[in-house]
Amino acid sequence: MTLRSTALLLILAACDGGGDGTDTSDTGGGATTRTFEYFINTTDVYTGDTTCNGTDMGQVDPAKQVMTSYNGEVHDFQSEDEVPEADIMFWLGDDITAAADSTLKADTSGAFTTEVPTCTPVAYGTFTPADWDQTVDTYEVHQVYGYEEDGVIDGEWINSVSQTTSKLIPGIIGIEWDTTTGIIAGTAYDCFENPIGNAQVYIHDGSGNIPATGEIFYFTDGDNGLPTNHDIASDASVDNGLWVAVNIPVGTWTAEMWGFDGTDYVLLGSTVLNIKAGSVNISNIYTGHDDGIAYPESCLLVQ
Repeated sequence: MTLRSTALLLILAACDGGGDGTDTSDTGGGATTRTFEYFINTTDVYTGDTTCNGTDMGQVDPAKQVMTSYNGEVHDFQSEDEVPEADIMFWLGDDITAAADSTLKADTSGAFTTEVPTCTPVAYGTFTPADWDQTVDTYEVHQVYGYEEDGVIDGEWINSVSQTTSKLIPGIIGIEWDTTTGIIAGTAYDCFENPIGNAQVYIHDGSGNIPATGEIFYFTDGDNGLPTNHDIASDASVDNGLWVAVNIPVGTWTAEMWGFDGTDYVLLGSTVLNIKAGSVNISNIYTGHDDGIAYPESCLLVQ
């Protein structure tokens, strides 16, 4: 369920592929009006199976919502190396603004053991001491672990974003990250959790009010794919579904996924995120889901 390092690997490959670092975006406060059309503007038809959109996604089996032993590891988002002695917090209510339900520390190999509920959305955060200057606060919300017959989740990774990676994201795009704001990195998924092509993301406060700052960029295909300005429609996402939002203000925001069907723009899915200053938030958007929560088949009632 977690977004692996694909987006960041594309960024690092782009470092070798060139790019003049020019900021072609209007980062708010310029002449461009930040409306829905500012973010949703491509007329390239989206690709992917979205037949589940607007249908019953299935009911969760309450009997599958049980506390389960979780043997996990903290890994760097980009390099996939273990992150030793990282601090970890879990929010079993999926709300990172509340007090954490558990706080623990990974061992010298990045491993940890705790308990989490299956078939229930949870959130986690990973941190290292500020004086280490190694990582930025990393959050991932709306995580759902599938039901395990043996009562053990084993070998799952959770992410930690390095200081270097957090600077590469805006650096390659050509803008500066204001660390009083946050970054979101995600993937747009269809009904079968395959990436959607030509999807675009629109962020608002739940009532349609757009944040004063924040730009959304997409990734072209290929090993040297670069994130592009959001209004270059022909380059938007293509078929990898990858997007990144930089300088999103602190607060609660709704991120919506839209696609053009040849006639009109269609809302495909959305998620809700709480952004904290100086953090990187890993969050995917799933077709047919309005809360960013997708339950594995093992969690659903058998029809």
